[in-house]
Amino acid sequence: MNFILKYQGTDEPDLEKVCAILDTYHVQIVDNSLWPETALINLEISDLGTLQDALNEWNIYPEEEYHVPSPRKHIRKSHR
Repeated sequence: MNFILKYQGTDEPDLEKVCAILDTYHVQIVDNSLWPETALINLEISDLGTLQDALNEWNIYPEEEYHVPSPRKHIRKSHR
């Protein structure tokens, strides 16, 4: 399942330590375009609690999907 990993600390994060912890839990980084503050990760739900404890300055949120309505206008045809 995908989760958002977000740094909440005040100092610069120790990226070597974070990457080592993520490797230990077999976490896959899906998108690191906002790294080192935020990343989209994939992990087993059963590992979530212990991973959150290991990454105490990081918050883990479930990824949410939203339905966005189409911006296209709908034209109704009149029947005469």
